[in-house]
Amino acid sequence: MTADVYPQPARPPGPARRQLSRHGRAPLSGRVLAGVTGPLLLGLCGFLVVGERAYRFREMAAAQWFVSHGLGLRTLLLESPDAPVLYAGGAGGFGRGIALSTGCSSALLIAPLALLAGVLLLFGTRRPTRVLLGFALAAGLVVAANLGRLALIVAMQHRYGDEGFGWTHVLFGSLLMMAAGLVALLLFLFLITRTSTRDTEAGAP
Repeated sequence: MTADVYPQPARPPGPARRQLSRHGRAPLSGRVLAGVTGPLLLGLCGFLVVGERAYRFREMAAAQWFVSHGLGLRTLLLESPDAPVLYAGGAGGFGRGIALSTGCSSALLIAPLALLAGVLLLFGTRRPTRVLLGFALAAGLVVAANLGRLALIVAMQHRYGDEGFGWTHVLFGSLLMMAAGLVALLLFLFLITRTSTRDTEAGAP
């Protein structure tokens, strides 16, 4: 009695294998990554909404470090009932304190990005790595812009007094954050919607 020998089936070419992953279910590693990071981003969104006061204090502490080491000013950070207040000055003493209210925090811009990224990871079809990269870059841009705005307000107030504070806080600072929010959103959308050469090959018949 003899057994028939069948040749081993040829492995499908690379683009075809990628096509199965793209048009069928996502690879297991991608699904696991999305299943872990999606809820984390939704939790981050909830923290930025519910615990925004704690976030504002940490954000102002980062601004204090930047002002102290970047501008060389003496600083004092106090946690008032409504908002953290940063005092800065030179050898002659501190000037007027700057309070970081809810409307001036980067949490208002990061929370919607975290919500959108979390929903896309859990229910979307985009690559998790691309969604996470887009969120990280967009959120980093917003945080950096707001820290720069706070440092600029402190510097201008220290140099020009109330007039410098008014110009940088009311006019320039508001325009800076509006521009940063718009650029961050466009960057996030570009990264999650662009089609790379690898994606084009994977979708080819």
